[in-house]
Amino acid sequence: MNQHGDKGMKVEQNETYPELKLNRGLRHDNVGRLLMEGWGYFEVALMRRIHEAGFTMIRRVHFKVFRHLDLEGTRIVELAARAGITKGSMGQIVKECQQLGLVTLRPDPSDARAKVVSFAEQGFVLMGVIRNAITQVQAEMMAAMGEDDGAVVLRALQALRAYFAEKEGPQAFRE
Repeated sequence: MNQHGDKGMKVEQNETYPELKLNRGLRHDNVGRLLMEGWGYFEVALMRRIHEAGFTMIRRVHFKVFRHLDLEGTRIVELAARAGITKGSMGQIVKECQQLGLVTLRPDPSDARAKVVSFAEQGFVLMGVIRNAITQVQAEMMAAMGEDDGAVVLRALQALRAYFAEKEGPQAFRE
């Protein structure tokens, strides 16, 4: 018996389906995976700095609110659309942020049934911490790449954003 519990010989997938041309490079070094891993490091480093600044109650899910909340306030339904999640899910995240003292809720003046989410004073303090953390993490990543390569990566990512915004519109960036 082999490690899979059958009597057969272990066969590499690449030998079984050679037309797929699967290899480690394609699966692990493609642009999507590398962007995802870079984003993963960025987010972990950002969270570490936010927690070090005393905001230990912040979880990644809270960024679904912070990332999409306009300074003058935003309706829950709009936050949900921007984040690509349901209104109910966004409502739960907003409620948690409200309980943490980071946002406030008020009736929408144009529709009393709707709620507008705004930053509370502590939310603005947190946004300052996030701004500083982003600056630090980005500087660390740029230093790791070297000034010239970092500038090229930044320009390339900006070009990708512009390309997909033009091609697909705002929905291209929904989570």
